[in-house]
Amino acid sequence: MKFFIIIIFFVVVIGFIGGVGYFLLKDKVIPIKSLDQVQETNSVVKLIDFSKINPEFLFSAYIPKELEAEYVSQLKAINIYNPVLRGGNNIEKSQVYISFFKSSKFLTLSTVDITKQDKTMIKGHEAILYEITKKDGVPNFSGQPDWRNFTHKALDIRLTQNSPSYFYSFAYTPGLEERTFNDIINSLLFINRTN
Repeated sequence: MKFFIIIIFFVVVIGFIGGVGYFLLKDKVIPIKSLDQVQETNSVVKLIDFSKINPEFLFSAYIPKELEAEYVSQLKAINIYNPVLRGGNNIEKSQVYISFFKSSKFLTLSTVDITKQDKTMIKGHEAILYEITKKDGVPNFSGQPDWRNFTHKALDIRLTQNSPSYFYSFAYTPGLEERTFNDIINSLLFINRTN
């Protein structure tokens, strides 16, 4: 009987510790410092030249050191993800999803509702910050992060005034701190090309 009580005690303690760890770490975005703190420590971000990942992404930026970037060839997109998050693949761990299109003007998908849009300038480039939601009845976006199927924000930046021009769309998960996303955007360095 005493042995049985000891076993039950250990099972309860292990279950309690596991439960606390699960709720503390489940789907948690690791807190990171902003770029204004990086200049002092220079140890929390890394510079990524996205043109070396794929030559159509004509920019570099600082991203938090904890994050990784990969090219998703079937979607012609770059996925910035947190490798320590739970998920079956890196798309499920996505924090920022970067895609592009070539056009003479800003375009939006007919499959989403735009609930907010604000024109702005990013490093001398025209930009629009959208809040978007996938329309009811539209199938989930194939191969993209799940959060893209729900309300989130996306920043479209026009590379040049030429027509057509590259437009880059930086969408981010609602789970990522807005300041962290802004730090990435504020660190962008565009590569000058003719279009």
